[in-house]
Order: sequence, then structure tokens, then C-alpha cells
Amino acid sequence: MNFKEVKKTKIAYYTDERKDDFNEVGLKRVPVPENYKYKRTNPINNFFSAILYHGIAKPFIGLYCVCHGIRIKNRKALKLLEGKGAYIYSNHVSISDVFKFQAQVFFFGRRVNILGYSDTLSMPIVRNLARALGFLPLPLKGDVKNMVALADAMDFYVKKRQYVLIYPEAHIWPYYTKVRSFSNGSFNYAAKSNAPVLPVVTTWRKPLIGKTPRQTVYILDPIFPLENVSVNENKEYLHQECLKAMQEFAEKTPQYEYIKYVKKEIENNDQ
Repeated sequence: MNFKEVKKTKIAYYTDERKDDFNEVGLKRVPVPENYKYKRTNPINNFFSAILYHGIAKPFIGLYCVCHGIRIKNRKALKLLEGKGAYIYSNHVSISDVFKFQAQVFFFGRRVNILGYSDTLSMPIVRNLARALGFLPLPLKGDVKNMVALADAMDFYVKKRQYVLIYPEAHIWPYYTKVRSFSNGSFNYAAKSNAPVLPVVTTWRKPLIGKTPRQTVYILDPIFPLENVSVNENKEYLHQECLKAMQEFAEKTPQYEYIKYVKKEIENNDQ
């Protein structure tokens, strides 16, 4: 069932919450070019990138967020980071997820770098703009060289007191009101950087006008890595604490269910 059919019926059937994807865009993932420059270190490029980011994209996307009624709650949690860079983990419920983080959450000037699938690289002009705005394409399976370069770049940005945004659920489930279970794989980055994790949960509220729900984004308190433990232990700790905080918050927060997600049992034809 594609998402156009889902919007008509207001019911989405799924079989695996970690693999099923209801993405509206449908672009194909492409290989990341060999020796892709994940780090933005050229001062001239960084200058024009800053102009594009702060002077053009941020105000434009900020206006988009205002027009679409996106609200941000608990900004004071950002102060608990004590000026450190961090890895942000958020549920993935809309194609506008990237916009709200770029324009709203980090209103005080910090850069946010966004980890995402490589399908953006298939669009010639967009891929250059995306890179300037902090997009970090995820290499295809088996591309070890670019995977190492990606991890190194994320650590580089976090140590520069910037942010790296990760959607651990991987796939978009539009208007979903819960937080799906996700693996601990992406928490290896935070553990190796010995950096805090910032859980963020997007919820849905009923609109005053129209039918389409509006988003409220809640920033939860940061989770700091443990001291004197191994990278693997911190990876598991950060994963469990982040998943628990996000799921519990989504469960206890009243939300407007615009689309009902129903698990479809796989038929067993064995006799």
C-alpha cells in the first residue's frame, strides 16, 4: 500500500516496524562517490555555506515552520548540554522533519548536520545545496571507506560544538503517534565521540482549522555517556536510555491520531 492510498483510507497496514517505509518521495538510494568530502574545511566554501544557511535557508524554512504551525517545546533542555556538541535522535514522522530542525530548534546559531539516505545525491542541484546545509549521506552497505570517513566527520563536527541529527527509526511513518523500536547501531557514533545524546520527540495535535494535524516538537533532557566504561557499554547505555525516554514520552503525551497504523499478520501457508 502506497501512502496515497493510506491518506484515502486513514489506515496503514505494516508487517515490520523496523523495515516498512511509507515515504512519500520514493527516490532511489545511490552510491556515495568515492572519497566524498564529508568534512567542510575549505574556508571560502564555509563562508558561502554560512551565508546560505543563516541568511537564506534558515529564515525561509523558519517561515515554513510558522505557516505549518510547528511548535517547539522545552528549549531550556539545550542549556543542559553545557555548550557541548551532541548527537540528536528523533522519531521520523514527516518529510518536513529536516526543516524544523534546521530552522527552529537551533535558533541561537549552532549548525546541525543531518545523517540521511543517499537518495538526495541523485538530484544534481539539490545535492550541492544539501551538502552546504549540513547533509551527510549514508553510504551503501559494503562501502567501508566512506563509512569510516562519515564517522570521522560526525566526530569532527561534534567536537566543534555542532550537532549531528540522526533518525534511528530510519524510515518515515507520516503522522505516527508512537516511537518505533530501533537498533543500537547508530549509537556507536555517540559512544565513540564520548558525546551526549539529545532525544527529541515529534507529536501531533488536532488543528484548529482544516484536517491535517500540526506538529509539536519536544526536546527532552540530554543523556550523557557514562564514565570509565567501554565504548560498547556506553553504546548500549545511550541506546536503551534514549529509546526508553522517547517511547515513554510519546506514550504519555495526548496526541491526535490522523492515520491508524495496524500490524498485518503474515499468513502462514504451511500445512
